[in-house]
Amino acid sequence: MKAPHDLLLACLLTMLLALSPMAQAQYQDGDYGREPPSEPGGPPSHEPGDGGDGSDWRVPAAVAGVVALTLVGRWLYQRSQAANAPESNDDEVLERMRREGPEFAPRYHGSAFAAIGMVRGDWPFILDFTHDRPILLTLRLSARGVPDIYTLRIPFEEGETGTHRLQFRLPQAFGDREQPAAIGITATDMSGERTASSFRINALGCGPRAVGSVAIEEVAFLPRRIRPQAGEQAFFRFFSHSTFPQAVAEFLRVEPAADGEQYFFVDEELIPGGVAAGRSIDPRRWDGRDLDQRLSPGAHRLQVRAWAPTGGWVTAWSDNRVRVSP
Repeated sequence: MKAPHDLLLACLLTMLLALSPMAQAQYQDGDYGREPPSEPGGPPSHEPGDGGDGSDWRVPAAVAGVVALTLVGRWLYQRSQAANAPESNDDEVLERMRREGPEFAPRYHGSAFAAIGMVRGDWPFILDFTHDRPILLTLRLSARGVPDIYTLRIPFEEGETGTHRLQFRLPQAFGDREQPAAIGITATDMSGERTASSFRINALGCGPRAVGSVAIEEVAFLPRRIRPQAGEQAFFRFFSHSTFPQAVAEFLRVEPAADGEQYFFVDEELIPGGVAAGRSIDPRRWDGRDLDQRLSPGAHRLQVRAWAPTGGWVTAWSDNRVRVSP
């Protein structure tokens, strides 16, 4: 990644935000692989498990690329429609997120997924990712009191592959206090209909503590292979630019697919006391087993979530992967 290209992206984002700060999602045939609404101008039809009842901010647990695109789009649309509903339980979500941090599904598609994170008007938002083929990247946010789905679409053509870091400020429409927002990220080919199998997210965050480079970096997860039954363990550590009172390391099994990788939650480890600015955590260990102490064979990636009750949050993924063998 070259600095001039990052500056160009920053300028492009600034122009997009200034010219069209709020863009309503359009549900058209072929738009990110989604089906059109069941009625013209109406919401898409409900599918079990996609959070369509509006009762909670559940994240779709997609198992395939096209399904992921469909569920992310529908879920964000439903969040937008329910944003001003009196029965919305955003206050409960707000308190839960202050305690437990940003939320991801226990199973998600690497190129089309949704999460819940705290946002605020004028807060910096950061997204770091890598790809080795042309992609169409789409970022969408839906929050209470914001009737439209805030949308950014940026194509990355031939010659623009590699690692990119997008950083910009959210518009004032997101309000003057922190609130939970649904965040959808999709990376597709240029047609917008197929997930990009080469896309890999490196970091995602929002708030003053999340930026200044990426707040959590140097996420190491080693060695490349362990045999738990032989007593071997994996080691991990990471560096933090900001102070976060709370942090957790999560271990995700990664399964390859023709339309992109799929991630499955396996195990987690709280980081006592959180992380301090300008420091790396001491190396910690993982034994290659899940929460029930069962062996978790296959490739695994480390996901680190760190947050403060106020001031923002960040999630970072390891570039390294550890394969667990019997």
